Amino acid sequence: MENAVLEQLKKKGFMDIQLHQIQLGLSEGLAVEHYAKPEFDWFQMEEIRKGLKAKLDVKCYANPEISFEKMRQIRKGLQDGIDLMPYLEWNAGVLKEFRLAKGKGIDLLAYIHEGYDALQLAEIRKALEKNIVFTPHINREYRAASIAEICNGLESGVDVSVYAKEMYSWRKMRELRLGLENRLDVSKYSGEFYDWEQMREIRLGLKAGIEVDSYCSLRYSAKEMRKKRLELLLKTHVNGNAFVKQMEASVSNILSSEHALDVHHFPVKAENEDNVRTDDSKKPVLGKEHLALEFRAGNMEAYLTVEIPNGTIEHETLMDFLREKNIKKGILDTVLERICNSGYEAGPILIAQGKIPLKGEDGRYEYFFRTDVQKKPKVLEDGSTDYKDIEWFEVVREGQKIAYYHEAKEGIDGYDVLGNVIKGRKGTEKRVLRGKGFRLEEDKKTYTALYNGMIRLEDEELSVVNHLELDEINMTTGNIFFDGSLHIRGNVSSGMTVKATGDIVIDGNVEVAVIETEGSVMLKKGMNSSGLGTVKAGKNIVSRFFDATKVMADGNIEVEKCLNSQLYAKGIITSTKIFAGGVASSESGFYLNNVGNHAGLKTVLKVQINEAARNDYQNILFNIKDVARQLEVLSRTYGELMEKYSAQERSEMELFQKVENAVFLKQKQLDKMKELEKKLKRMIDKEKLVSIVIGGNAYEGTVIEMGSSRWEAKNQRNITVKQQNSDISVYNN
Repeated sequence: MENAVLEQLKKKGFMDIQLHQIQLGLSEGLAVEHYAKPEFDWFQMEEIRKGLKAKLDVKCYANPEISFEKMRQIRKGLQDGIDLMPYLEWNAGVLKEFRLAKGKGIDLLAYIHEGYDALQLAEIRKALEKNIVFTPHINREYRAASIAEICNGLESGVDVSVYAKEMYSWRKMRELRLGLENRLDVSKYSGEFYDWEQMREIRLGLKAGIEVDSYCSLRYSAKEMRKKRLELLLKTHVNGNAFVKQMEASVSNILSSEHALDVHHFPVKAENEDNVRTDDSKKPVLGKEHLALEFRAGNMEAYLTVEIPNGTIEHETLMDFLREKNIKKGILDTVLERICNSGYEAGPILIAQGKIPLKGEDGRYEYFFRTDVQKKPKVLEDGSTDYKDIEWFEVVREGQKIAYYHEAKEGIDGYDVLGNVIKGRKGTEKRVLRGKGFRLEEDKKTYTALYNGMIRLEDEELSVVNHLELDEINMTTGNIFFDGSLHIRGNVSSGMTVKATGDIVIDGNVEVAVIETEGSVMLKKGMNSSGLGTVKAGKNIVSRFFDATKVMADGNIEVEKCLNSQLYAKGIITSTKIFAGGVASSESGFYLNNVGNHAGLKTVLKVQINEAARNDYQNILFNIKDVARQLEVLSRTYGELMEKYSAQERSEMELFQKVENAVFLKQKQLDKMKELEKKLKRMIDKEKLVSIVIGGNAYEGTVIEMGSSRWEAKNQRNITVKQQNSDISVYNN
């Protein structure tokens, strides 16, 4: 029947690609008459078919005059309960951004009416989702990439008025933003006549702490600036680092009475030869013609060699000789006195030494709250675990000073023996703190809390989140849904739901309830839920015990006793006393004590092999190559347009604007793909190290599954289980 219908349609002039969509619809049992019409192209057919499959009313957009791009947005809008039909005059890109914003409760109508294009609207939407106040700083003249740079700066807390100017391209804005975020003096390169590559070279020089004034002139091209920057970096590195050990050794030799230097002998001449004077002690008195000087370590050291051994050198003669050789600084007076008064050894003698420039102290943050809260139960002297007094968070008050930035200090200049000053590098500034819930004050150094809440510092990101404390959760209080962190001092009764975006800490018992959060969960007394309760966390879960509970964590799970429960963790699952019954799955491994029991209770431990990550890794490698090729073509075109046309001509050229936008978006796409590639690679490499460590007993009934391999315990003790290739290996701890 299906084939007959398709044959009839083919005779009516349908192309194979159209017939393919009709065939898919027939196989899915859909009412293909809505789109089995020659006036629809196959893209439109696909959108109508997907709408039918999702049980949508496709009649509103099954119109051949509506492009497939608009159809797609209308379909997705209907799936989200958003009607886009009143806005068909907008292009598909604008429809998409309006739909995405509407789904987040954001209204873009004002910006659409002002004439912002789809790419600009995308950046505005992202900023509004983060509650970034950008209104005074952007306008319709800014390209999407420029709006993104302004919003990124606002999110970082820097003064975007420095670069939110129409005279700057998005690339120039980025260089200024990065400089501000790293607390650099961007006035060194904020001139409108610098191109973005020149700006980059000056910014990198400032970040490295080198003196950029020697090359930040507009007369130097970016290529020339780069060359000069690298030369300065190399010089700083050589003078500041490469010879440190050599100079320390030299000083040590000078201070030691039993040091030995490399000996380079001169032929011994007869006494009085070459008009050498002798004094009453019969030692020859040597002149400057018998002295030689050698410079080493980039003029940081000067070595004296005396031609005739066992002679006498007058102090004034030696000083005149050093002056003639242009030695101006670093003369070692103790060495000079010893040579003139006590004699000298054969071979080179370190006579003058420069001073190594010192890098200034790096910038640092001073925090006015505890940053070392461990979020782990305390292990008592008897080996038991104390969940009662565990430290989990610290609370700050609105307006409280929570951090202060101490700027990097200037370096201390050095010099070589010729008297040339070697600039000391300024210390490295730290980036402006990222995060939420705080305000950077006008001094750009002081951070204060915006409201009362829980404070945390993780991976150099500072956050203050709303914090709510409750006595208990029961039918009287009702379910709890809170945007922030929760501290429940009492119990959570059966049938209740507790959800939050921050951490959840419960001091009392938890019965058959649902506990769910984007943060971490701490249950100080544990949870017994008769197989019906669940705990789900976006980070870690710590509990005294679980009994017949379903537990899921994107981070680690740590429990003292676990009975007949289902556990899943992307991180490590740890049990410090007993782990018996149920199924536990982990992507990172187990550290358990006493698994199973004497009765042979079945206890299954699974190490999840992430096949999806392996497939995604191969796909991302292929896609990176493809996008890199596209970016190369776009960048080449961009360069050709830059060379061929003036700035004024380019500003009025639609092609240039399109290419510039495409380069920005494609580079952004490539950067994201590379980050994903690194993340997937780490995940795959991590799997090779995953193991199951069991202390105490692994009772019969304990089953371990690693990938497709399976192993059953036979009452072993203190073992480590690993997968090698496709086999499971067991080792004694």
